[in-house]
Amino acid sequence: MTKIFMGVGVSFALMITSVSADDLKNSLTDMLNTKETSGIVDLGNINLDAKPKQPKTRSSKAMIATVNGHKIIKKEADSYLQERTQGKVTDFDHLPPEQRSRLIQELALPIIVLDAAEKELTEEEKQAVYTRTWMQKEARKINVTDEEALRVYDQLKQQAKEHNATQNIPSFESVKDKLKIQIIEKTLVDKLVKDAKIEVL
Repeated sequence: MTKIFMGVGVSFALMITSVSADDLKNSLTDMLNTKETSGIVDLGNINLDAKPKQPKTRSSKAMIATVNGHKIIKKEADSYLQERTQGKVTDFDHLPPEQRSRLIQELALPIIVLDAAEKELTEEEKQAVYTRTWMQKEARKINVTDEEALRVYDQLKQQAKEHNATQNIPSFESVKDKLKIQIIEKTLVDKLVKDAKIEVL
């Protein structure tokens, strides 16, 4: 039980300090979905009018590559190619060999990184990643309006006055985003505690 609370606490801290930070998978996906991937693989000069040397097109279920033993099927490459070329090229087999190789390298990168992470991360680090990913996913489902944040701000401001706080109270605009994060966190915690079966022995 202590480990669970510690894990949740760690994930909250990560969300506060790096709300815009993506988990490993999202970071790789964003990086690979950019128009250029300088420094890794460059599909920027892809020939959209390229003709295959072999006019034969393989089945979408055909295995077209392996990466550390992981299979990549043609359907995955076709889908990724369509996204990368904004629908202009949809068939992996219509690329010349060099460009096929580049595309496979892009598809391979998340697999290679995941393999490395699996080998090098401890179980606690993996759990932290899973917890953080789940928390971020759930947080995106919760919408906190400016009005809701303002109500919390006014409550905190009133409490400060009642306790004769001597520090200057920051403006609402300067703390609005942090307040929204705290409201989201409280909403998540309340939901988790409500749905949990906790027994004190």
